[in-house]
Amino acid sequence: MNVVDLSGRVAIVTGGASGIGRSTARQLACVGAAVAIADINGEGAEEVVRGIRSAGGDALAITTDVAQPPQVESMVER
Repeated sequence: MNVVDLSGRVAIVTGGASGIGRSTARQLACVGAAVAIADINGEGAEEVVRGIRSAGGDALAITTDVAQPPQVESMVER
């Protein structure tokens, strides 16, 4: 039984292509969130998206360098 239900919510996970970010993205998807995975490593982000989708979740990869404000603004607009 899940205590948290994030169905209908969108979560943006920066650094989601690996490590703690990847684990966080997977857990958010498991509790119903649609997950936007933002990472400078676009290929790694796509790999995480494939894993989430194959488990029945909803995810989107966005190649983003969060150190660049214009890229962050563009990411949020998507």
